[in-house]
Amino acid sequence: MISQQQSTESNGPVLGHAGGGVKDGPAALWRVAVARHAYVVGIYLLGLAVVVQFLLAGLGIFWDAQFLQVWHAEVGAGVIFGLSLLLVPVGLLGRVPGSTLWLTAAVAGLVVVQSLLLAPYHLNATGLLRAVSGLHVVNALLIFWVVLRLVTRASNFRTAGNA
Repeated sequence: MISQQQSTESNGPVLGHAGGGVKDGPAALWRVAVARHAYVVGIYLLGLAVVVQFLLAGLGIFWDAQFLQVWHAEVGAGVIFGLSLLLVPVGLLGRVPGSTLWLTAAVAGLVVVQSLLLAPYHLNATGLLRAVSGLHVVNALLIFWVVLRLVTRASNFRTAGNA
């Protein structure tokens, strides 16, 4: 039992005994491999979406406010939130380690925090309360760091021949 738990938490081969044994026929192993590959591709897309989100923020500040109000705040945040939530069940099907799935889900939570940090600004608060909105940028860096860790882990899945 301990060896099965350890193999599920490792970045070992997806076609190994990561929770199966006899029940893992060729069709089941194929589904796991496809789900793992979809997870890896999704993580790369999530990384791209976060970089584009920074670009949209810059365009909104320095070029046209439309990019900030519509594309950055609504579309970009929605894509990052939705994609991170979608990748959790895909990762479960692909037998992605639990710690990696928690990081994936954390991205959605950080996007919610990202919106909440802007509440004082949108409510026209003053003083120190309004300064809390400055943490929006720090939280964006935290999102970027978490997604960078996910991309690194997904790259490890690929180099191990798991995707």
